[in-house]
Amino acid sequence: MKWIVTVTASVLVLVLGAFASAQQKNDTKTEIAKEAYLFTYPLVMNYRTMYKQAIEGDRDFGKWLHLGISSPKDTDIVTPNNDTPYSYVWVDLRAEPWVLTLPKIEKERFYTSQWDDLWGYVLDNPGSVNDGNDGINVLLVAPDWIGEKPKGIDRIIRGESDFLGSLTRTQLIGGKGDLPRGKEIQQSYKVQPLSAYLGTKAPAAAAKIDWPSWEEGAELTDKYWDYVSFILPLTTRNAADSAMYAKLQQLGMAVKGGWKFSELPAETQKALRQGIKDAREQMDRRGRSKYNPADFFGTREQIGTDYANRAEGVYLGIFGNVPQQSVYLTDPNDVNGKETDGSKASYTVTFPKGKLPPVDYFWSYTMYRLPERFLVDNPLDRYSIGSSTKGLKHNPDGSLTLYFSHESPGKDKESNWLPAPDGPFWVVLRTYGPSQQIIDGTYKQPDYIPQQLK
Repeated sequence: MKWIVTVTASVLVLVLGAFASAQQKNDTKTEIAKEAYLFTYPLVMNYRTMYKQAIEGDRDFGKWLHLGISSPKDTDIVTPNNDTPYSYVWVDLRAEPWVLTLPKIEKERFYTSQWDDLWGYVLDNPGSVNDGNDGINVLLVAPDWIGEKPKGIDRIIRGESDFLGSLTRTQLIGGKGDLPRGKEIQQSYKVQPLSAYLGTKAPAAAAKIDWPSWEEGAELTDKYWDYVSFILPLTTRNAADSAMYAKLQQLGMAVKGGWKFSELPAETQKALRQGIKDAREQMDRRGRSKYNPADFFGTREQIGTDYANRAEGVYLGIFGNVPQQSVYLTDPNDVNGKETDGSKASYTVTFPKGKLPPVDYFWSYTMYRLPERFLVDNPLDRYSIGSSTKGLKHNPDGSLTLYFSHESPGKDKESNWLPAPDGPFWVVLRTYGPSQQIIDGTYKQPDYIPQQLK
């Protein structure tokens, strides 16, 4: 009997050991799946944006999409900007490079043509901060393009994908009344194939691509991984990412694409589903805490292989810009550490005299409802407030108080009111041409002071 008990105990130890080993293996695969989601998230969400702006319906590559002042109806991207009407354009660089031309504009106006690749790296910003306002010609090239810079071209922009996209921002000075001039400038933006710019014969067209239609919300489902399979071959593999590509291989995801989620082993499918959940929980958690947006946006040299930061930037605001152009300051909590919520309190923000955000161009607060991070519908039709807002009233001592609340703070204060939703909200303080104090974090935005609801 003693021998039987000993054997049984030995078998139990072996079984438990095997179970623990299998569990550890599953945990490892789940962790890799989480890393895979963070690594590929910019690819899929940039595909979503590119599909909506350059593929769907009558949209096309090389065709500008000029927007006016953003409204709650604009949901192409999260955290849309209300002060600088957007102009979007995407270019397909497989056949030949393209040329971007910006016009000469007024010295006091801010404009920048930000270019990103599918990985979410911010490649360059032709425009006010980098080049002044006298106009510029820039060559956009594919990762493997080899050639000399043509005459009349100021510089070359190159990413890590055959498709590049731009979010070009044009400042409105003084609000809606300046919209006609803003539209005039937008219509002056130009992209054209290099052959058209040079007046030479165009090369053979690149092969047609059967673009999969975008399914809204796919980033939350199994379909996400099929988009990854499709998009990976449209990018250039960087040696710095070799370790991550090896992890994708462990999950059955070849860089050449072509695999389907439904054909992966059940154990891998389970890990990938959990990986999505874990990654999104991490991104949401970080987005609700204090952070430095400068960590999330930049070139390959600046962001490197910090895939979590790169994904966070896309999650919080795709096409967010580098700090030299603009810095977005956020704080999800009031002075007491509680999340801002229009159904629970109204809030004031006060800048002491002489302590407005130090910028070369302008600053503004924009209001977003949570969790969507879209603009908030309101009776004033006002979605941002700041240095370009007409009629702001300063206090007798020279300070400036702004009001963030669902209900009006009173007729005499509505000039300084940014309406909030009747629920959780998120406010972004955007600074354009920020001073070094803002870039290095020594400038601190004022606290949100909660006021009891009436």
